[in-house]
Parts: sequence; structure tokens; C-alpha cells
Amino acid sequence: MNNVTFRTGGDWDSTTLANNGQEVLANALNVKLTAGRDEGGNPAKGGIQLGGEMTAAIVPQDASEQEIAIFPGRLQLDFPGHEVIVENTNPGFMFEVTRVWYNGADVSNEILDLEVEVNAETNVVRAFIVLFKTHFLGAPEVATYTIWS
Repeated sequence: MNNVTFRTGGDWDSTTLANNGQEVLANALNVKLTAGRDEGGNPAKGGIQLGGEMTAAIVPQDASEQEIAIFPGRLQLDFPGHEVIVENTNPGFMFEVTRVWYNGADVSNEILDLEVEVNAETNVVRAFIVLFKTHFLGAPEVATYTIWS
């Protein structure tokens, strides 16, 4: 089972990647999660419960043509002012048991999208999360939070 932690203080010198406590020398980390859509593909309340898909992989420095899947396991992403944790410890990687936390709040039933692209070779670091937010007295909204760009 993988327990991957990505941390950055905002520059390459402060960026680390570890799996099960061991440093991983990688060229890239890519995560894409899509959930919370109705039958027509429109954003809807329910997040992970509505189904979806996810890919998450590390591209190691010593084998840049190879991707290593992260899940099943746990992924913690620490950016300045933002923390995202994605966990799926199901041996068969059933999507429906995935849990997502954003800055300490469980957003598993609100998540629409999570994308993270970290590529040392092309000097790209970008990450965002999209949540379906319901309001007691108003219409629901789709809120995009830029984690890093």
C-alpha cells in the first residue's frame, strides 16, 4: 500500500516527494479525479457517491517513460495554504470508497474535480480543486479553488 506525500513551500528547492517515508526522486506527479456528475454529465451534489474516475501516478527520474500508480493507498498534497488528502485503501481500488479532504474538511460528497500536475522537467506546478457547494437559502454553486499555478 502506498502512502505518498508531496510537499512544497512554493519553489523547487523546498519540494519533496516521499512514499512510505522514503524519498522518491521523480520527474512528475500527475493526479486527475473526476466525480459528482449526473447522467447528463452536469455537476451534481453527491461527489464520490455518484461515481467517477481517478488516475494518480509518479514518473520516476531513472525511468521517465514509466508511470507508477499511487493507488490503492493515501496521497497527501501540501502546498502553501492548502492541503489535500485523497485516500483509497481498497485492494481492488473501488472508486466509491475514495475519501477526499481539503484543508481538513471532508469534501468527498462535494468534489467534482481535482487536478495536480507537477513536472520538474518542464518546470510546471499547477493544482486546483472544484467543489459543488450547496447553500441553505440560495442556489448551489460550482467553486474552483486554485491550489497552485
